[in-house]
Amino acid sequence: MSGPSLDALLDGLAADRGNPGGGTAGGVITAIGAALGQMVCRYSSDAAEAAGLDAHLGTLRARAVAAAERDGEASGALGAALRPAEDGSEDERDRRIVSAAAEAVQTSAELGRVALDVLDDLTTLSAVGNRHLSADVAVALDAVAAGLGAAATNLRGGLTLAAAHGDATALRAAHDDLGRRLLRARLEARSLAERLGEP
Repeated sequence: MSGPSLDALLDGLAADRGNPGGGTAGGVITAIGAALGQMVCRYSSDAAEAAGLDAHLGTLRARAVAAAERDGEASGALGAALRPAEDGSEDERDRRIVSAAAEAVQTSAELGRVALDVLDDLTTLSAVGNRHLSADVAVALDAVAAGLGAAATNLRGGLTLAAAHGDATALRAAHDDLGRRLLRARLEARSLAERLGEP
């Protein structure tokens, strides 16, 4: 299914400007996983939990899209910070990079937390949803696994970049554990998707 908004997103991702970038793509993938989960909820009206999961997944979908937009802005700002300083000062450039990388880390962390919440809802849905739509839940889980991986990758990339240009000790302390949680959750999502997708 293609339309102007999808075409615009894909054209933006293909462009050489960094906004949108990989973080935005990961957020959109997470939102797709949430939307697929909502579809399954709406085919699962006999499950008492379905309506609540549908509403929560809708909230998470909106959060993922909003966070993806913020991540695109942070990615664009980081690209600008990486350009040489106009006055040739490396110290000033380093400060700009560390500041922009810290903001990019924050948006990656936000996307990761949303993806973790989507995974929680999809895990519940895998147990209570319409069993005839298990394949759709599996696809949603594969999507959120990609979103988790994107958030983890960008989080680690931002931390590494900040450390290369300044003191990232506090930033690492605040986010290293989340990075590990995202990678563990990606494995969980993939494993559950594989089980649901078995013939």
